[in-house]
Amino acid sequence: MASSVVETSDGGYAIIGYTESFGAIEYDFLLVKTDGYGYIEWNKTYGGEEIDFGLSIVATSDGGYALAGSTNSFGAGNSDFWLIKTDGAGNVEWNKTYGGTGWEYAYSLVSTPDGGYAMAGGTLLVKTDEFGNVEWNQTFSGEANSLVVTSDGGYAAVGDIKIIPEGADPRLVPYDCWLAKTDAYGNVEWNQTYAEADDDRAWSLVETSDGGYAIVGSTSSFGAGGYDFWLIKTDSYGNVEWNQTYGGVDADFAHSLAKASDGGYALTGYTKSFGAGDRDFWLIKTDGLGSMEWNQTYGGTAEDMANSVIATSDGGY
Repeated sequence: MASSVVETSDGGYAIIGYTESFGAIEYDFLLVKTDGYGYIEWNKTYGGEEIDFGLSIVATSDGGYALAGSTNSFGAGNSDFWLIKTDGAGNVEWNKTYGGTGWEYAYSLVSTPDGGYAMAGGTLLVKTDEFGNVEWNQTFSGEANSLVVTSDGGYAAVGDIKIIPEGADPRLVPYDCWLAKTDAYGNVEWNQTYAEADDDRAWSLVETSDGGYAIVGSTSSFGAGGYDFWLIKTDSYGNVEWNQTYGGVDADFAHSLAKASDGGYALTGYTKSFGAGDRDFWLIKTDGLGSMEWNQTYGGTAEDMANSVIATSDGGY
């Protein structure tokens, strides 16, 4: 399973994910390096005897990679954040775990302006130096799926949250989309929720050129039926400026968002409403106001699910 992709300085790609085909015993991190046409140049696995999921990747300024996810093989608890730093050939330079006795998953990793790293997942945000040593950590009220460094040096995270009324059964309470803005030390400055009656979840965000945010997720409250892609544009305080849904009568889940060079957006995930099979990759290109310009599906007769999209240096995706 591929979780996240970056373009490399040589015009190729590096993909992080996890595998049960290679490595130790259970799932391991899998890092794949390809050339500019997707042909594998090399791959590496990282892990122990338990389950280790690779979930996020950044290309580092020294030509290497930083990989984040979760480990059950190492650390203090059932599952901990795991950060691995490699050289340009995927060889481990150092690795660190972060967490307690419970379950922690690092869903999103970013490089910080000071050369360090920040990771978010679940209710936890961790900031490290360039060698992975913890500088600070903070907890959120919601569960973070995606993290960005903001232009003011802080952070923004999106995910989902359940606001449970007193006496309500938590299992029956739907998820709301959730956006939080922090300062440079992870202290929450404000947060917003976006929801109606049914499940609404946010998976990815970008900061926009006007200082606001674009968020992509999935909604069952609006749209054409089942779940639909949901794109929300906010101002710099998280107030909604506009939103759009995309989908058909079946389930369509958006997982990732990228800014296009023309000021629009590229959204990807999977669709059960369109395409050739049970689930297919679905790529949507919008203009700067979220109006669809074109879309494409990719896949066969079985399940094909896209988890990550980037805008490439040649203007593609």
